[in-house]
Amino acid sequence: MNLFIFISVIVGMTFIFLYFVLRFDFKKKQLEVEETKLEVEKRKLELNEEAEVQGEEKV
Repeated sequence: MNLFIFISVIVGMTFIFLYFVLRFDFKKKQLEVEETKLEVEKRKLELNEEAEVQGEEKV
């Protein structure tokens, strides 16, 4: 009976550890995605500004 409880506790602690590791990894990946989105938005703004400047030069 003691062995069963010991193994159950170890398995439970393993699942808790994996939960926190996966949650941390998910948050890290989510931040990377947000950074990529910001870079894309900055690039879009730069391209729009360049297009406006070129449009003004043609007029």
